[in-house]
Amino acid sequence: MEPMASDRIFRLPAAGALILVFALSTLTWTDTDLWGHTRFGLDILRDHELPSDDPYSFTQDKPWVNHEWLSELQMGLAYAAGGPTGLALLKGTLTFIALVLMWGALRGVDVAPRIVIFAIAAMSTVPVTRTLRPQAWSLMLLVMLCRILIEDRQRLRWVIPVLLAIWANLHGGWIVGFGILVVWTICDLVTWGRGDSSVSPQTAGAVAALSGLATLATPYGWELWEFLLETVRMGRDITEWRPLWRQPPPDWVPWIVAVAIAIWCLRRPQRYRLHVAGVIAMLAFSSARVMRIAPLFVACATVLLSPWFRARFPTRAGRLPAVAPTGARGLPAVAPAGAKAGDQRMAAAGLFVAALVAAVFVGSKSLTCVRTEGTWIPDAEAASVLEHAPPGRLVTFFNWGEYALWHFGPRLRVSMDGRRETVYTDTRLLEHDAIVRGTDLAFPTLAGWNAEYVWLPTRSSATRAWLLANGYRLEKETPRSFVAVRQDLPVLTGATGHSPQGPTCFPD
Repeated sequence: MEPMASDRIFRLPAAGALILVFALSTLTWTDTDLWGHTRFGLDILRDHELPSDDPYSFTQDKPWVNHEWLSELQMGLAYAAGGPTGLALLKGTLTFIALVLMWGALRGVDVAPRIVIFAIAAMSTVPVTRTLRPQAWSLMLLVMLCRILIEDRQRLRWVIPVLLAIWANLHGGWIVGFGILVVWTICDLVTWGRGDSSVSPQTAGAVAALSGLATLATPYGWELWEFLLETVRMGRDITEWRPLWRQPPPDWVPWIVAVAIAIWCLRRPQRYRLHVAGVIAMLAFSSARVMRIAPLFVACATVLLSPWFRARFPTRAGRLPAVAPTGARGLPAVAPAGAKAGDQRMAAAGLFVAALVAAVFVGSKSLTCVRTEGTWIPDAEAASVLEHAPPGRLVTFFNWGEYALWHFGPRLRVSMDGRRETVYTDTRLLEHDAIVRGTDLAFPTLAGWNAEYVWLPTRSSATRAWLLANGYRLEKETPRSFVAVRQDLPVLTGATGHSPQGPTCFPD
């Protein structure tokens, strides 16, 4: 059987694999911010403008620079068009593009190592790809940027300013992309004349300068830079912003594997070795200090190290026999050869059908439910008493704020939500931390606000005791949380909540 004919046969299972990968990409879980991102996108879609005032928070004490407005708008469009199914398809599309770009970067690598390298990279990106957040756009655009840089096409390099202009409106991760471009450009200038790059110093410098200016093409201009300089710092007290060494050891594995593979690869001379080493060193340091960058680091390393993978594991030619097998007396076994070709076609068709069935099964789950599960889930049973509460202010905390503003806002305005530094100063964050912990700072703050409603987790027992002693009553209490209401307000009625059994689906 001719190799070309064999290649055509295996296009069918390859197509099946692509369909299955897309179906798997649509598997989506809810995070604490999905309610807010989707709501803000729907608001932009409705009003055709960015909000100048925040209608959802009563404690906002800094201007709202919505640096993720474009990703939120796409989420709003997806939800308006298809509800949770639209969100799952949007996330699946972003993830699928990123994965296809990574797989394409590994072309020329032999099949087995290519699959292993891709599988490691894909699994390492799960912290980003399991949920729909603006980080999903950063993953896709980062992989795209690395492909442009490593493939060394001068005309394609001019696409980067456009990429950065769009990226700056999607997510603050454009800073990582711009940092990569700056390191790459410096290496271009240092190695010019050695034959490492086909991009001239003038072009490299012009692209970098234009890319920097392109990040000003947002509704906020210079204010976006000021905002990011103020808020994007390595010391933020959020789990995913903590250093790698403060995480459980299993979380270190992707970082350690990526660093080890990079060191192993970069020992061998290869074009762009200085460029790749510089970018990987920067990302390795950054992701060690801030764990949320680790999936971006692994994806970027996979693309940038692709020339080394091709050199070490080149595609082996002649895997399939180019001539028909012979019979017992050395004569061509024509019939068995035809039978073998038929067997290959049957196997290819079988693999395609199996992948298609698996994709349909996965899609039947992923496209009908964006799963909400975990210990952080808002306590819908307790919160249900607020469904028909008169307008007022609701004291709650970070994990549940955007759930509350989706279900009750702007009728009820929250005291805290997942936007954190975007609309709240450090002083406000400290006040809310004290309220959840029940420390002394909390009580003067609560007395000053005199909010109508308070919804907090059960662990806030000291705050609960203070509320009961200072003009509040318990309206609802469950093993997970409690809702307190000011005593001068009427009893809340009309609760429909219940204790969910197992995972729920967004937006419930």
